[in-house]
Amino acid sequence: MADTVSIEKYMQSKYKNTKYTVEEEQKKPYVNPCCYYPCQHKGICIQTEQDQYQCDCTRTGYYGPNCTIPLLWTRIWEGLSPSPSFTHFLLTHARWIWKLINATFLRDVLMRNILTSRTNLIPSPPTYNSVHGYISWESYANLSFYSRVLPPVPEDCPTPMGVKGKKELPDPEVLVTSFLLRKEFVPDPQGSNLMFAFFAQHFIHQFFKTSGKMGSAFTSALSHGVDLNQVYGDNPQRQYQLRLFKDGKLKFQMLDGEMYPPSVAETQAFMNYPSSVPKSHQMAVGNEELGKFPGLMMYATIWLREHNRVCDILRAEHPSWKDEQLFQTARLILIGDSLKIL
Repeated sequence: MADTVSIEKYMQSKYKNTKYTVEEEQKKPYVNPCCYYPCQHKGICIQTEQDQYQCDCTRTGYYGPNCTIPLLWTRIWEGLSPSPSFTHFLLTHARWIWKLINATFLRDVLMRNILTSRTNLIPSPPTYNSVHGYISWESYANLSFYSRVLPPVPEDCPTPMGVKGKKELPDPEVLVTSFLLRKEFVPDPQGSNLMFAFFAQHFIHQFFKTSGKMGSAFTSALSHGVDLNQVYGDNPQRQYQLRLFKDGKLKFQMLDGEMYPPSVAETQAFMNYPSSVPKSHQMAVGNEELGKFPGLMMYATIWLREHNRVCDILRAEHPSWKDEQLFQTARLILIGDSLKIL
């Protein structure tokens, strides 16, 4: 009782010169201060008390209460860096500059610096994962979790995106129809096409494989590296289901004189196809989820043909090699091809 009286006296003295009363203050909804994203430049907001926070500015290049004051080297870098619009213009024009770079040692120097700088943007080992919004051992050691660079929005925020916006996110179909659906063809300004996007998606299916059994926070990928498991399967059982065990090749079927992946019925490998695809048209590839996307099945077919083509070349060059050595060597070559294309 004494504590209650002392708290009430404190609240009255605190707001005696304001328009608020104790009752009004108690009715005000509590909002986690980190919901407002006060920390800039990828600074991490850490709630210290109910209405207070601190910003962790580590490796951001900034300091201050909200990570807004640049360090000396940050000031120098920002002063020397070209603007985004100029960079975009340089990347999409001046072909003679890029021909010169690609024909000299500058290509390797430039690519090495770009890859190094981009790699440093991602913390390694990961700081957070898709379940824990704070630093934990699981983020470092448990590779079954999807990792993330920034912590999630606090669970006690009033909206899904913090404190602004609608209480519920809009229907994805409405967003696609409103913003992405085109009524006429618009060519890509850099001359690319949909095959580029499908190549990237097919590539990342090596390590971004959401686990259907464990939930969306988990990945079923056993490796976070490049091993073309989306072509060969991510475990020995699936690999054996897809292998021909002759001349190092993968199983295939010929349709209208062209090579395609084998049928699901032949391999008995599970594939996740839409219900509209008849069983007789379902083909088996390394990743069970690729059946949902025709563009990804296209790339699966290309890599299957390339593997078997390489096997024919290796068998002609090394007639004494057995099936296992032909298969393993062809896989290494295709991994190198994939990295070279990337």
